[in-house]
Amino acid sequence: MAEQAQPVTIKLELTIDEVNAILASLGKHPFESIFQLVNKIQQQGSAQVQAAEAAANAATSTVAPPAV
Repeated sequence: MAEQAQPVTIKLELTIDEVNAILASLGKHPFESIFQLVNKIQQQGSAQVQAAEAAANAATSTVAPPAV
């Protein structure tokens, strides 16, 4: 049997507004043809937003108070 090649993956850098525009466009297609892709985008985006928020919170909480 021939081995199946692993699919090539890419990483994109998009703003939240750009991702939302893509999701809105996908939403105009039949659900059964796009729901897995939409779910994947939402999962990856959510994880990245949560990580960015956690990093921002950590950065602000580690700032030393001003000297008096």
